[in-house]
Amino acid sequence: MAEVKFTIDDRAIVANDGDSVLNIARANGIYIPAICYLTRCSPTLACRLCMAEADGKRVYTCNAKPKEAMVVKTSTPEIEAERREIMQAYIVNHPLQCGVCDKSGECELQNNALFQEVSEQLYAIKDTPRKAISRGKTRYDPALCIVCERCVTVCKDMIGVAALATTPRGGDPLPESYKETMGKDAYTIWNKANKSLIGHSARGDLCDNCGECAAVCPTGAMIAGDFQYKSNAWELTRVPSSCAHCPSVCEIFYEVKQGGIDDPEGKIYRVTNDFHFQSLCGKGRFDFAGAVAAQKDKAKLAAAIEAFKRAKTIIFTSKATNEEIAILNRLKQRLKARLVNDDAFKLANFLSAFEAASGKKTPSGERKNIEGLILSLGLNLSADNANLRYAVNNALVIKKSAAIDFHHLSDPVTDAMHKNFAPMRAKEGEEEIVIAKVLNHFASDLPAEIKKRIAKNVFSDAEIEQINKLSEGKTTFAFIAGGELYTHKEAENIAKLLGLLEKYTKFKVILSPKYANSLGAALYARLDEKADGFTIGFETKGDFTLGADGDLAMPHITQKEGTMIGVGKHLAVLGAALDYAGYDLVDIYSELTGNAVESVTELSNDFGEIARKG
Repeated sequence: MAEVKFTIDDRAIVANDGDSVLNIARANGIYIPAICYLTRCSPTLACRLCMAEADGKRVYTCNAKPKEAMVVKTSTPEIEAERREIMQAYIVNHPLQCGVCDKSGECELQNNALFQEVSEQLYAIKDTPRKAISRGKTRYDPALCIVCERCVTVCKDMIGVAALATTPRGGDPLPESYKETMGKDAYTIWNKANKSLIGHSARGDLCDNCGECAAVCPTGAMIAGDFQYKSNAWELTRVPSSCAHCPSVCEIFYEVKQGGIDDPEGKIYRVTNDFHFQSLCGKGRFDFAGAVAAQKDKAKLAAAIEAFKRAKTIIFTSKATNEEIAILNRLKQRLKARLVNDDAFKLANFLSAFEAASGKKTPSGERKNIEGLILSLGLNLSADNANLRYAVNNALVIKKSAAIDFHHLSDPVTDAMHKNFAPMRAKEGEEEIVIAKVLNHFASDLPAEIKKRIAKNVFSDAEIEQINKLSEGKTTFAFIAGGELYTHKEAENIAKLLGLLEKYTKFKVILSPKYANSLGAALYARLDEKADGFTIGFETKGDFTLGADGDLAMPHITQKEGTMIGVGKHLAVLGAALDYAGYDLVDIYSELTGNAVESVTELSNDFGEIARKG
């Protein structure tokens, strides 16, 4: 893309010519109204509010691209008049239930009506009864729907399911007189809204209840069923955090409020996401229960201290935060115990083999590199990391990318995602051969010794034809390597082949481990291979178990502060949504060492030291 210089409202702007004027305006702090548009999705021109004047002509900024020396005016008397007409049309027959609507207080219809100073209604037409419908985890109220199509767009362009579509609702036709007396854009959006509803498409059975349709809805038309009529939006406190259900560790907000006189500490009412920049799967959005209601029991703490004094091994899971790992490392050293995490141990060995072949400690790929030609091996995109599936789909739909998935299992969602998504199934256990084939096909300057070793591993003529077709014109290349690869019986060879792929091709390898902080645990924990003797289990079973159902309770993920390392070495920050009244690792460390500390973060210097060492 080339740089262009132009003006928006007399402000000099420098931007890429491939970006939309609307996105450029937003990036420069210039407000242009828009209800239907989503940042990472294709424009639909469904609301027409983003209209502007460019070089004297009407354009829609969600769809318009900048040109050199172009002059854009976001507001003129004519534009403002038609925007008001559009808002008047949107609120024809819209139920006046703002006092109880779940969206009231954060409703974009409400906000835009106020912004456009709509204080009267000039239009009227007979309404058609529209019954509310429950669809899995969400509830759809057509009476509140303005048919902006954001739900349809996000399901197609981000989620890759396309389970929603506009369907007829049988409304009366608009009087012809309105066509002559109101603005063209206002009449167009009203005509569509009066005729349409949002229904399931032919692919509706593929819906996996991610809830993203409810997240992007600008009104209360689509709402999470378990949140409906539970709280007003303005009563909730938003706590920024990260989801620990998978290695994407997506950015989220816990929305919390006090439950009442008998529940002063409150509870989480819902989980939300900044949908313009981050999609969220159903598990991350709806599975947030589990806060631990513990009290400080000195007898149980004393029993834990005695157990640690006996411990020969501490076992922990890959959902521990980096700061908790820092404490466990200190305890290992002090107690001269083993520290065991089988998942992280295998990943650490995998990374060592990768470094030996590539010269890099970790693969260089990040989520932003998922575009161009995308290859995927060692994970089921839908089941293992839904957010990577969203990234792949978005690259296919918006960035004109192509993808090949070599996973041995067929997936109806990904297989039907896009015409440029090609399932090329490999047999389970032959992952090493697949990478060797990719090396043979894409590496032009492999050392002779390596080339000789993998010479017999080549794609068939039909596969080569398909790969060449999909890779035509692509200048960027991504290889998604899943968690199945580092637990593979040939994990060391696979890691070395991936290292060679990074070194001798244009591919950026993006590692997607099995669990939320597998990478953090592999990089920062001083691990041993096997457990021995009396074991302490931290959030996993041991002879003495620390955890929600164990011998001494530990905080739930919604009660923790700290960090994790996700896909592409993404540093995710966890915020505590709920208070925790029990003991945690800090208390155990302080009791064992006699060194009082206030919080986990006081021990994070260890995390930094370990990071610097490798």
